[in-house]
Amino acid sequence: MYGLSFIRLNPGTLRRAAIAFNGLLILLTFAVILLCGRLGIHSREDVMAYRAMVQGQYHPVWRDLAWRRIRKGDPIEDVLKRHPPLRRDDFPPYTALRYNEIGSSNRLVIGARDGRLISAGAGSSTWTRFFFHSPEEEQAFDKAYSAYAQQRILEGQAFEIHQVIKSGQDVFLARVTGSRGEEYSEEMLRELREIYGQEYLDSAGLTEREFTVEVTAVLYGDLEIGTVLTFRADNCRRAKAGEPEPVFLHVDDMRLLNPQHEAREGYSTVSRKALEWYQSLTPDQVEELEAQGLARRAERWQPEELRPRQSPKTGTKQPQRERRPFLRL
Repeated sequence: MYGLSFIRLNPGTLRRAAIAFNGLLILLTFAVILLCGRLGIHSREDVMAYRAMVQGQYHPVWRDLAWRRIRKGDPIEDVLKRHPPLRRDDFPPYTALRYNEIGSSNRLVIGARDGRLISAGAGSSTWTRFFFHSPEEEQAFDKAYSAYAQQRILEGQAFEIHQVIKSGQDVFLARVTGSRGEEYSEEMLRELREIYGQEYLDSAGLTEREFTVEVTAVLYGDLEIGTVLTFRADNCRRAKAGEPEPVFLHVDDMRLLNPQHEAREGYSTVSRKALEWYQSLTPDQVEELEAQGLARRAERWQPEELRPRQSPKTGTKQPQRERRPFLRL
């Protein structure tokens, strides 16, 4: 007769097995604790941040930051040699090394003061992770960067004015007398963008606006005061009905202002401050502005095959929600 046979274990064997298992569990626990300590993981949010960096398209410099091979106080030259940034901003005594492409929602920035690292962090639309930072430097850093960014914007708009004038086209002031295509509020457009994406909104014409304006002053070009114009105003963010007249730029080919635009006639706006600053420049300063603007354009709009490569991994798309940007950069 066949029956079930049971393995009889010696109580001592069971006890030794339990001790070994518990010992292994303790070792694993200590290993996890040491790993978390080494990587600075203290919360579920930290785990999610590392997961996002592993899965997403983040520059590999993040691994050296995570394993503390790059530390606070290190010379900036060491980082530049090992990991050249995609972009660099100098606003003495500070420097910001950027390891994300323009327009990317993934951010990775290293900050330095007087040639020594003071902060480093990564983030996206839903999370921010500091590898190290200097709270005592944050306010001064932000103030210096804000002044630098405002000057860059001013120079960028002045360069656009210069390009338009040099090509013999129009710079003028105008009063907005009417607009169409604003049926959707900014909040509704944001919700639609999150659901359907920007490409759908553009193809459906939901983000396009049409302005009717009356020319009030001609600064450059051959327009006449009192001329009424109606045009697509998707690049005229500073113009609003009833607001003080902005500076309008008119070009036959929008690629003059942005190489990624489609080849078509168009309008754009810049600030009065940019116009006044441009008009205050000497001929030598205008030449310098032009050279600087062309160099920045070549850097920003360089062909895809010439751009520095990042990790080939593709991250999953994260839902967008408001979050304080890392270093306000």
